[in-house]
Amino acid sequence: MIFYLRNKKNNLLTILLVITFLVSFCPSAFSSSFRKGFPAPNFTLKTIDGETFNLEDYKEKQKLLILYFCNNENEDSACGIEDLAKYFEEYIIEEKYQVIMINTRKDLKEEDITQIKEFWSNKKISFTILLDSQNEVSNLYNIEVLPTNIFLDKNLVVKRIYPGLISKQQNLMFQYLSYFLEAKEKGAPKKGTKEDDGCDDGACDPPPGY
Repeated sequence: MIFYLRNKKNNLLTILLVITFLVSFCPSAFSSSFRKGFPAPNFTLKTIDGETFNLEDYKEKQKLLILYFCNNENEDSACGIEDLAKYFEEYIIEEKYQVIMINTRKDLKEEDITQIKEFWSNKKISFTILLDSQNEVSNLYNIEVLPTNIFLDKNLVVKRIYPGLISKQQNLMFQYLSYFLEAKEKGAPKKGTKEDDGCDDGACDPPPGY
């Protein structure tokens, strides 16, 4: 009897040690499924105009889908989306893309929604805007800093994550956009001219680490 109890206690201790190991070294197994290289978690939100947006509906609809987590009261959010909009204005994009803004401002009232709509309209931002007023999607995607850009490919697999508004990181992001979408700057010389850099239609191979 004593041997049985001692053996049972040892088995229980072994199980507890295994669980502790998993929690310590494999946190992803217990957290959100959002990770680079994996399918993005699906979600449904209302747009600022009251329509329903479901991420799965955008599968295989474009080569790149950009989720832009922001807050209209956050200065970096406004600067970041303006820079992104300016980039798309200045480049000819060969591949289809879409930018989806996810506004994370909490506990919105009707007048707040109107204010958000006017804020982005005054800045001439016309991307689709979703309202994540309960931060359900922000938590699902582990958003810790605003703005955060998340790039999804046509199969809604996470390709790149760019948290925060950092100059060097922005430059890398725009380089990746040019590479991935085969973007060419408007007014750029055609291939074969003196200023040509040798890249096909302006789409060079990405920098090391891409």
